[in-house]
Amino acid sequence: MSDLEQRAVEYRELVTAEMRAVIGDAPDRLFAWMRYHLGWEDTEGVPVHASPGKMIRPVGLLLATKLCGGDVDRAIPAAAAIELVHNFSLLHDDVEDLSNRRRDRPTLWTFTSEAQAINTGDGMFTLARMAMLNLQTRGVSPELTLRAVRELDDASIRLVHGQYLDISFEQRQDVTLDEYITMASGKTAAMFAAPLAIGAIVAGASEATVEAFRTAGRHIGLGFQMVDDVLGIWGDPTVTGKPVGDDIRSRKMTYPVISALEHDPARLKALYIMPSSGEKQIEVISTLIEEGGGRDVTEQRAREERDRALAVLKDSGIAGDGIEYLNAYASVAIGRVS
Repeated sequence: MSDLEQRAVEYRELVTAEMRAVIGDAPDRLFAWMRYHLGWEDTEGVPVHASPGKMIRPVGLLLATKLCGGDVDRAIPAAAAIELVHNFSLLHDDVEDLSNRRRDRPTLWTFTSEAQAINTGDGMFTLARMAMLNLQTRGVSPELTLRAVRELDDASIRLVHGQYLDISFEQRQDVTLDEYITMASGKTAAMFAAPLAIGAIVAGASEATVEAFRTAGRHIGLGFQMVDDVLGIWGDPTVTGKPVGDDIRSRKMTYPVISALEHDPARLKALYIMPSSGEKQIEVISTLIEEGGGRDVTEQRAREERDRALAVLKDSGIAGDGIEYLNAYASVAIGRVS
């Protein structure tokens, strides 16, 4: 196990303990549903050990705090807040996309109702902001706490705006790659930029260093989304926890799709405007996207975003050991395909 992997295991345990404290163990179904979504309980409220996800974002926050010379223990409430906001967005995303599976389990709305899943997500978002305010109980100054809260709020509105754009793109076939980058910068990259920036803020880093971590996080987030786009078409369901071809089924305008449409739009465009009619059609569309270069172009762009992130941090003066940690972190986030 690498040093980063060891740190990640430790960080995930610390963040999980903080989230458990924030959510509590009240039997009320609202909170039980939160615990279900986070992989702590089954549908009947019985404790289980289901997948909570990789928790990449809070790990990045605590890593940034460490590399900026801060006390990781003081940043744990912020890391918990980030993970709760991320999961709030997943709860709503599952409703909006009518996704039946996440992390290889039924999504919450499929057995509670769409309305109650939205309520659960709203509650989780509120608890996230309360978790962030707990920074002051760890000795973080009111000034730095307020900066962290503002960073989280800015990321949250960017996230929602990006999700709005993503859904609106499903009604169009003329989406450009520039529009995609604008969407992904909000929907996904904002919640990589904010954790790294907040980690630096809590450590008391200079504004220049905070900006470097924020920019690097944005590049990592863009690369992450591009890889996620690849997995949404060609990913292994046993790894992704979602059905194969899920993004094609919902006709999402992802980076591979847009790239392939720009290369040779005729047949792919004709099929993509048709409602999904089964697995065979999904297979044909995924083949057309790959033949149109969509997969190769997307994977190459993801690697470029990783390189841009590291270049920004090197230019900011992060020490050599720190760059190695961040390189490993970026590879974990982006390097899910090679």
